[in-house]
Amino acid sequence: MTRIAVIGAGMGGLVLAQALSSCADVVVFEKARGVGGRMSTRYADPFRFDHGAQFFTARSVEFQAFLKPYIDTQTVSQWRGKVIDLEMGRKEAEHLWAEPHFVASPNMNSLCKALAADLDIRASCEVGPLGQKDAAGWVLHDKNGQALGAFDWVVSTAPPAQTLRLFGEHVRHDAPLHSVNMQGCYTLMLGFNKPWDREWIAAQVQDNPIRWISVNSSKPGRDTKVTCLVAHSANDWAQVHIDADMDKAHTFLLEQLARITGIDASNADYSAVHRWRYAIVDQPARSGSHIDTALCLAATGDWCETSRIEEVWMHANTLAGRIAQALKPT
Repeated sequence: MTRIAVIGAGMGGLVLAQALSSCADVVVFEKARGVGGRMSTRYADPFRFDHGAQFFTARSVEFQAFLKPYIDTQTVSQWRGKVIDLEMGRKEAEHLWAEPHFVASPNMNSLCKALAADLDIRASCEVGPLGQKDAAGWVLHDKNGQALGAFDWVVSTAPPAQTLRLFGEHVRHDAPLHSVNMQGCYTLMLGFNKPWDREWIAAQVQDNPIRWISVNSSKPGRDTKVTCLVAHSANDWAQVHIDADMDKAHTFLLEQLARITGIDASNADYSAVHRWRYAIVDQPARSGSHIDTALCLAATGDWCETSRIEEVWMHANTLAGRIAQALKPT
């Protein structure tokens, strides 16, 4: 049976693996300790932080149909509440969401855990750069040189820069992967051992290094006896400061949060910052996923169009269909 290695256990990698598991032996390699990718959750008892993707929308009939069984089991729920616009020197104003916004419950990574339930996931395993393909196929090794097995196909769902390091000379120079730019993001996480005492659940911030604030504990299935705040930096600010000292970035974002909201984080029971080096696509390829049927290499992810979860899902399904077609005997 055809063996396929999928690199990355975020939404794209898990959807790919599920779609291809009926026609191939699929193994998913993930360098982190668990699944989720940008839909990951930070655990710091009693606090939980969705420190990547905050929510997702469902605009297509196909994605709505995919979500329905998860909505029925409350693995996915609509996030409802007051959202505001914040700007220094201006009175806060209500920000209207024109469409339903969904989250996974009880944590954002819960949907990815459900998708991974029947898959062969190798966590805490970072795949090293590919060598030359031989008669056995692509023989993979981890970053320490430990053999991981031979595969007929290798599919990466990692960010373009990481995929290019993985595939190396095997990606032609005119491939869209070379032209995609990703911007970073810093995520500030604050936990308080008391309930949230304001009316709003999220804030869109204008003209500030902080761009978005979520009351993570207001999402369905979360513990409302504590307050979990997530603040995302503006991507352009993060990109300029992507290699900043983490302690200095942490202090700076705490100061900005206090300026824009009046929240004093000096008495927070938990405070941390996370750096996403590749958080959101800046200049999408808009060419769809990468596939080389001669070498049996492919790549997809949030660089194909925009970084919306629904579009990641769509491109992963489309690529899975193209690979399945390539596996059919001629």
